[in-house]
Amino acid sequence: MSSTGQQSADFIKILHPALQKANLSHVQIACCDATGWQSQANITHDLRFEGVEDLIGVITSHPYTSDINGSLPTTRPVWETEYSDLMGNWSTEWYTTGHLGDGYAWANNIHNGLTNGNVSAYLWWLATQDRETNNNNNEKLILVDRGEFYVSKRFWAFAQYSRTIRPGAIRVGIAGGTGLRSTAFVNADGSTVVNVINTGTELVAVSIVGVKATTASAWVTDNSNDMTAVAPAVGTDGSVSGITVPGRGLVSFVIKSLSIGA
Repeated sequence: MSSTGQQSADFIKILHPALQKANLSHVQIACCDATGWQSQANITHDLRFEGVEDLIGVITSHPYTSDINGSLPTTRPVWETEYSDLMGNWSTEWYTTGHLGDGYAWANNIHNGLTNGNVSAYLWWLATQDRETNNNNNEKLILVDRGEFYVSKRFWAFAQYSRTIRPGAIRVGIAGGTGLRSTAFVNADGSTVVNVINTGTELVAVSIVGVKATTASAWVTDNSNDMTAVAPAVGTDGSVSGITVPGRGLVSFVIKSLSIGA
């Protein structure tokens, strides 16, 4: 379906009261899955102008025709609801030379969505697919072929973020070192999550301070690892250290801390 922001608003003005009347007020409206971020920004502006922003639960978009380059103009939660590499041939590589199918590329895409786009969700297009469909391209995370399955490194990029940042998490500020791309979240259970991408080629030692850690876990994905568990050290001051991020690698930390006031 193709519609303008004004046309979508016209329909939302009918759909929202219909949901209320049918005792479906718990069902939220998501709009409008534009194929590009800039297109959705334009649509969102029109939705606000037409006065339906408060009737919408989630603003949604894809980045196919224009990438995430900033926050969308809305007070509603924003989800990136579909993206994948539709062009590249099937690949299980983490880092080659910046290929769109690389797992490293998708770690950076997720980071960009969380930081520049301020998204509350970042979704891949398709989980599994056979070899014949669409010339065996990279739109899947897992290839299923004749009873066997093959997992791409893109899968592990998503795993590092989604297994550590849990529903209900809140993003908080973090200051990272040169060449590092870092995000931090506080989960609903009080744990702190830090994901660190090393954009350089050399190992970088990472320390996390200001968290009053009692325990810490960490995992690494790069050319040689698939969310492999590593053991950080917790200092007497509650800092976390003892982990190096490989060149072009991704490390995720989950830190349990002292309760507030302890």
